[in-house]
Order: sequence, then C-alpha cells, then structure tokens
Amino acid sequence: MGIVLIPAIMALAGCKTEKSPDNPTVLGTPAKTAYLGVEYYYNFGAYGGDAILDYSLTNAPPWLAMEDTSNKAREGIIIRGVPGVTGGNRGEADLGTTNDINLTATDGSRVGVQPFDIEVKQNMVTMSSEPFTEGARSEDVDGAGDDETCAMPPMEGNGLHQITYDTFNVDGSVKGTKTETLNTYPVIVRVQLAQPSVQTTKIAFELRSNFDPSNCDGGASSGQECEFSLRNREEAQLSKDVVLAGNMNNSDGKERLPQPGYVDVIDETSGVLTIDRGKTECFIRLEVVDDRFAEPTERFELALTEVRQGLVALGSDDEVKEPLSIVDNQPAVTFQSVTGQSATAVTEGSAQRVLAVLDRKEASPKASYKVRLTNDTDKATATDPDYEFLVSDGAEPPHFSLINELNFGAGVNTVEFFVHAVDDSSAPPASEDPAGDGPDNDDEYISVGVDSDYQDGRINYAAIEGNLKVWFNKMKDALTVGDESVGVVPSDIVVGDSGRIFVASSFKDSSSGKYDVGISIFNRFGGSPVQAFSVPANSDSRPEPKLAFIRTTVEAGAESRVRNALALTFATDGSIDGGSNKGGIDEAVYLFRRDAGDEDYVERWRGQFGTSGNDIPLYVGINSSNRVFIAGQTTGRWTGQTQGGGLDVYVQRIDTETNESVESPVVAWTSQQGSSSDDSLAGLGVMSSTAYLAGTTLGQIGSETPIGGRDLFISNYTGGANSSATIVQTGTDSDDSLNAATIVDSRVWMLGDGNFGYNSDAFYGDNNILEANDSGSSKKGYVLSYDVSGKFDAAITLNDSEDASNDSFTMIAPFDGDAIIGGFTDGSFVEGGTPGITLARVGREEFENEEEDEDNPDETVTYTLGKLKEEFRRQLPSAIGSKERVLKIAPYKDEKLAVLFSNEESGNRIYQIQLINGDGQLLTNR
Repeated sequence: MGIVLIPAIMALAGCKTEKSPDNPTVLGTPAKTAYLGVEYYYNFGAYGGDAILDYSLTNAPPWLAMEDTSNKAREGIIIRGVPGVTGGNRGEADLGTTNDINLTATDGSRVGVQPFDIEVKQNMVTMSSEPFTEGARSEDVDGAGDDETCAMPPMEGNGLHQITYDTFNVDGSVKGTKTETLNTYPVIVRVQLAQPSVQTTKIAFELRSNFDPSNCDGGASSGQECEFSLRNREEAQLSKDVVLAGNMNNSDGKERLPQPGYVDVIDETSGVLTIDRGKTECFIRLEVVDDRFAEPTERFELALTEVRQGLVALGSDDEVKEPLSIVDNQPAVTFQSVTGQSATAVTEGSAQRVLAVLDRKEASPKASYKVRLTNDTDKATATDPDYEFLVSDGAEPPHFSLINELNFGAGVNTVEFFVHAVDDSSAPPASEDPAGDGPDNDDEYISVGVDSDYQDGRINYAAIEGNLKVWFNKMKDALTVGDESVGVVPSDIVVGDSGRIFVASSFKDSSSGKYDVGISIFNRFGGSPVQAFSVPANSDSRPEPKLAFIRTTVEAGAESRVRNALALTFATDGSIDGGSNKGGIDEAVYLFRRDAGDEDYVERWRGQFGTSGNDIPLYVGINSSNRVFIAGQTTGRWTGQTQGGGLDVYVQRIDTETNESVESPVVAWTSQQGSSSDDSLAGLGVMSSTAYLAGTTLGQIGSETPIGGRDLFISNYTGGANSSATIVQTGTDSDDSLNAATIVDSRVWMLGDGNFGYNSDAFYGDNNILEANDSGSSKKGYVLSYDVSGKFDAAITLNDSEDASNDSFTMIAPFDGDAIIGGFTDGSFVEGGTPGITLARVGREEFENEEEDEDNPDETVTYTLGKLKEEFRRQLPSAIGSKERVLKIAPYKDEKLAVLFSNEESGNRIYQIQLINGDGQLLTNR
C-alpha cells in the first residue's frame, strides 16, 4: 500500500501552482493634525510581500520618527513624536504643514508606500464661566480630580475681605469713609487646554475692570457722580467687589479658602496658574465680596496674559479674556397695584393706594431696608409736577404726608403708600393743549421705581425688581350715553385713538318711524361728544350696531402717517343709502377713517350684504390692512356656501376696492358654518388675515362627533381657493353654555354660567381635561381657556363662597394678558356685598406636572400646563342699583377699561359709561 501511495503523492505535488505574493500594503490613515507640545502617535499596519517587511520614513518633519522595535516579525510600525520637543526642541518652529510624508514598506523586492500630510497647530488655551451671584458659591465640576482634570479648589466655607468705602451726603458728595470686613464666596473660572501637553504649563493671569474713578458725570470730580457714573455703574470694582483671595482669610489664626497647589497668588487681583503635564483643565478660584449695597449686574474680566512655561498659546492677541459678571443678591422691591398687577390707573386729582413688596432673598428677616422712590423717566411720560408720593396716617378721614422713602422694618415685607395724580387741568382740554397734553395726546403715566442715583453706594437700600406703571386718567365723570325714554339705546363701545370712546347706538327717526344708527365720539376728557353723526338704517327693528377700531401706521411717499380706522356693522330689514335689501334682515357695513392731522372721522365706504334669509351681524373686527371681518348668524345661505340647517354662523372678510380714487367694499370671502340644528356665536377674533370664531352648537358642526347636548366649538378660516374652515367641537357630556368669548394673542377665552362649573385640577400627562363639576345648587360663572387650534388649556369656576347667590356673567374682554369679566349677582359675590354688578379679573399661569414615564418607570416626565387664577373680584356699591347690568367692556392698553352699564330708573333704562382700572376700581364719578 505504501509503495502505491508514494507515486500518487508525488503526482499531486507535481500539479501544485503557487500564487505570487501581494505587494506590500501599508494600512491606516494617520491624523492630519498635531499640536505643539502634545504627543503624536500612530500605529500603522501592513500586509503583503514575500518576507519580513522593512520600513522607512521619508520627508518627515524633524519631530516625527519611527519607533524602533525589536520584534522584526511584527506586521506594522509605530510613528511618534512631540512637535516642538522631539527632534531638537525647536518649539514654534515646528508649526505648519508638512506635505507628502512617506512611510515605505518593502520585502526587498516589492515596495508599498503610504503618503500623508500633517499640520502642527498651537495648543490653544480657553476659559469659560457661568455668571456669579453675590452670596453664592460655584457648583463643583463633575469629574474634577479625575484623569485630565485638576482637583476642585477648596470651596467650603467663606473668606474674609476688608474694604474701605466712601459714605455720601444727601447731595452725593463724599461725607467720609467706613471700613468693614465682609464675607466672600468662592467662584471658579474653568481654564482648558485643547490637548494634554507633555510639559507642565504655567500661565500668568489678572483681573481687569473698566471702572475708572475719573469717569465722572456732570463735571464732578468726586462722590457718587464719579464712583457710580453712567460709565462706572455697571463696572465691578476690583478689590471691593471681587478679589483673587480675601485679604483677611488668614486672620485670627485661621486659614480660610486655601488656594489649590496649582495656583500661586501674586496679589489680590493676579496670580499664576500651573497645569501639570497630561491635564487639560484646571480652575482659577476667585472670591466675590458679599456687600450690603444694591447694585446692578457688574462686569469685569479675567485675562490670561503670559505663558511663562510650556508650549501652549493664548490666541492672536497673546491673551485670553473671559467676560465675567456678578449678579447682586441684595433684597429687591417690586412695586405693584393692590391686586398685584404691574400697571394701574388713578384719576387726576385722586390718590391711588399701591404696594411695595420686598423680596429679602437670603437676608435676615430681622434686618431693616429702605428704598428711595422715584419716577423712572426712561419708562414714563409724566414728569415730577404731575404726581406725588404720599403715606396715610390711618386716621378717618386720613391725613396724607409727602414722602420720598419707604422703610421696611424687621419682619416687614410689604409697605403701603399712595400715588397722587396732581390735578393740573382747570379747563380741559384747551388749557392743556399748549403743553402737548390735549385730546390728540394719550394719558400720561409714571413708572414707580427706586432712585438708583441716590441709593448707589449706600448700605441697606433695596434694589429694584419690578416697576409699577401708574396711568393718570383725565376723565372724571361717567358718561350718560343713552336713555330708553327718548329712544337712544347704545349697544357697543370701543376705545382707541388716544383714549377716545366710540359709542354706537340705535334710535328711532321721528319722521320716518324707522330705526337709524348714531355714532358718538368722546375724547379722553369726557364731557360732550367731540363728534357725533347718524347713519340711516331704515329698519323696522333695532339695528344693534357693533364697532371695531384699529390704529396703524401707513406709508405716504417718504413719510409715515398714523391712520385711525373705525368699522361699523348693524342689522337692517330695510336698505341703507345706496344699498338694496337682499331679503329678510341684511348686514350693513361702514368704514370710517381719521388720519393724523384730520379733525373728524370721515366715511370711506358703505355696503349692504345678505342672503334671502335673516343675516344678523353680531361682531366686527378689523386688521392692520383695514380689512373688515363680520361674524354673525344666518337663516339663509351665503353665495357659494352650504346651509347646515336651522341657525348657522358665518364670517366674512370685506376688502376695500379702489377705482379712480373712489373706494368701495367688496366681499373677499364668506365661510358659513353650521350643524343640522341651531348654532350660536359668542365671539370673533382676528389675527392677521385669519378669522376665529367661538360659539355653541346643538348638533354636529364640522366633522367631529357631538359630545353632549350643547357643545362648544372653535373655528378658524383664512380664505383661499377650495379652502374650508377648521372646526373643533369640544365640551363635556353636560349642556355647555357660552355667553361671550374673546379671542386675542392666540388664546380663546370663553365665559359662561350655569348650575355647574368646571374642575380646575383635572389633568393627565401633557393635557388638562375639561371636566364638568355638578356640585352646588346656585348659578355660578366659569371661564375656559383654549388655544386657537381648539386645544383645551384651563378652567376656573367663579362662585360666591356660600354657593347661595345666583352669579351671572355676560361680558368678557382681554386686558394686559388677562381677562376681565362682568356680570350680576342677586347676593354676595364678595363677602358683605349686596345685589348688583360684579367684576373679576382672571389670569393665566403655568405649572409643571410630573408623572411616571410609561416607557421607563424609574424616570419621571415633566409637562407644562396652564392654570387660571382669580386676580380680583369686585361687587360694585349697591347704590348703583340692583337692576344694573353690564352690556360691554372695552379695554384700552394696560390703563383702563370702559364699561357700558344700563340701569333701570322709574321703569326707564339709562345707559352710562364708567371707567375702571385693571384692579377693578372705579375711575369715574357716578
């Protein structure tokens, strides 16, 4: 057998074919960037060749070389070096780019080459820091003391630093000096290298500030006008506000805040930082002096000025500068109205009670503080002669004293005082015109704040947290604007155009027996109308006119011009001048304008529009392009629209068309929205070119399934070809009612009342839940908040404390981000009140809801949700009359609201306009 196999094996051997070896191939791509003073290292691999490979490095920079290895069978080679160090300690001469470096591998007959380039860059130093706060230390840095990061400097306890400061006379001149030893708090600035250096690095640093005592105001040479001049006030004073090390840290034989071993202190504002080899981050610890002065946020900087050892770089200017700031921790005062608002109003000649609320922060409750009062003229339009600050002695009647300072004694955090609006108008408006305070000017206001010019450099004065705007209302007496006995019945008011009040009324023409519309315009001083005109409605039924106002700025050539536009709509079963009845009741629309310099409002166009049914305009809006939006209810079908059935709601946009300088109205689009049942409209909002509606439905409006017997809906429509309204039907399984709605700033505020309210604390995840609450037996009010997309936001129920009164609410208006609501109670909405008018202000705040993460039960998820809160509630004095009702609330800026009331007197209804401020207080005499 063996003999037989040998030839076979030999035969197989003779058939073998050998493959030629591959050429040597060097594997890998080295980094293209190296850093001065930082080790560069790369391990190449290789394969191929017919023998052990030999390597060579050509065209390499002097600092780079192959590592000698004793393992000649090793498949690969290491190249390494330190730019600036290896190859002759050439330093910065090694900076730059070396191209076409070649690593060659050969087995003696075959060759493989790997070319590459290397650029050597500086190892840059940078700094970073968070703002510092007096009385607080910096947080420890995660990972400090590990690997490439230096250990944290000692941060426990406080340092001590002695300062000497000037004291001042009332006029700001220097009175003397005082020396105090104050606590300091440690804070850190992080210093980082781009890469760990192989050498120890030493860098000099210093604190800098732009504070210059010679930068004085008003030609002064010393005192407050120098130390706290406009140029110095926000600049930190080195050695007073911040130091490198407190000068009393080692007093009393104690060592406070010892410096880390890698920082050498030269003096209070300079030193040297040492960064050991292999480290990329160390810390410079400073100490912030915790003084007792009220100060703005102060600026200074830390500069790295010189590399005294090592191969690192400070940048193109040979410096690294880090801007730093110190936030003051002094107790601070917020000025606010009696209901906590940031704006209020007082009638000229009257005094308004206001509050100063002190936030002590970390200060002792036993400490006393002061504030010097002032009017911040940078934020105000009124000047010193227009106002006074007063305090009351608490007697009856009270005696008032002039003041300029408030004192917060031990344990006192709220101080009450008064702003008196000085009556300087003996015969308005004519007497005020020469001073630029006439009917075309707005009401003036002051901004109550602290006198920082006085307080600067004086101990135990509180800083300012928030100013209070106080408007000075000029109208002192209520306006009587209607009397049912003579047929004049107002139905709407708006405020605009420097505080003018526009009143729309209907009255019966004695000759025709038809109803017409009257417009009366009062300026901000009240009294008699400055303009009044009538618009023929020729209607057998009351037109119920509605108004909208907007002020815009238009370009007229190279000039800008203020334009005031007033839109009017009303219902008519007749024909307006130049119009024709379309069948049943139509809508009529007018546009009036008054440009700057014009004396009166002038009609620009009029139009009458309608269906074959009854079209009742209920709301009108106008946007900045003077496009008019009408919203109402209809029993007919508008052109191109579909009738839902019963009573539908609609909204339409009316544009201005100009032909040969003649303006006329044209309907741009109409959106009719309705269910098969009756639908009602409660509000219109206009934002840009989109119209928003809010109302109720007894059926299905849009595509969403009904929820209860009567539901709420929110819709929006912008127009455009083949577009349709977006409608959201919402509510509960109860009959949700809606008396009024206002839509502004992307929020829908809804107002209703009934024998049930809504829970204010029903939420899940990132959603509040609209949930009815049937508890109680009396009628109560409620406010609901939605965003304009129809997502429910929050709810609040408004009820008397005993749930014994019937509290009805009929009107709502937006005001300074909140909602003002008005209604009537037959009991005590406010404790001790008697039947009459009620007012309330509802605001919105946000809260965080934390819930378990469904995907990770060990974690929580935080959601931000809305919440409504009552800012105030008022019940007007019963002397006004138990049969008085709120018909309309019209806001004006953040100053005041005009409220249209009606009251029955001897069987006749009288209509008046009263002004209230944002605290619900009457500004006008009844």
